[in-house]
Amino acid sequence: MEEVRESFLRETTTLIKSYEDAGQLERAKTLLEALFKLDPLNEPVKNKLSSLQERIFDSHEFDIDLDTAKAWQPLGTVTKDRPLRIVVSGEYKFSTSLSTGPNGFSTENPADDLIPGVPLGSVIAVIAAPGTPATKDKGPKPFSIGKDYQKPAERDGVLYLKVNAPPGSKCTGKLQVKISGAIPPE
Repeated sequence: MEEVRESFLRETTTLIKSYEDAGQLERAKTLLEALFKLDPLNEPVKNKLSSLQERIFDSHEFDIDLDTAKAWQPLGTVTKDRPLRIVVSGEYKFSTSLSTGPNGFSTENPADDLIPGVPLGSVIAVIAAPGTPATKDKGPKPFSIGKDYQKPAERDGVLYLKVNAPPGSKCTGKLQVKISGAIPPE
């Protein structure tokens, strides 16, 4: 039985290496994930999987500027369950002369208003169909990005980003966004 196991591991390792050499990193990752499920205590497989994930991120990485004065901006296409990494850097100016009452700013319409539960001024995202980032009472919910986000995409669609600011506020400047795991816009 041990001989069969060793033969299987040797042949699978050869196949993984050939996928890597051919640039088919996703296929290599799929095989490594299968090996890891069979032997979750195998540290070399776990380490190789982590290393391969970083290579996949690095091979699909692009930079884009986020204009903080604009509403939802499409930054790329994502695929459900595929890893997504977003790193945001820089600073921008946020100012407002808006008046508000005891209830604060409206959070009813995610297309225009503040997103509840997300810090004022932070970077937020939503994955939606092209041209429809967020609407009241339907569609995907926006989520916080902040300066760093890394999780699998929850759905197929276009990745939109903006800053969480109330309508009528003035944001000036650009933030630098590094995205891995998405296809850049054309």
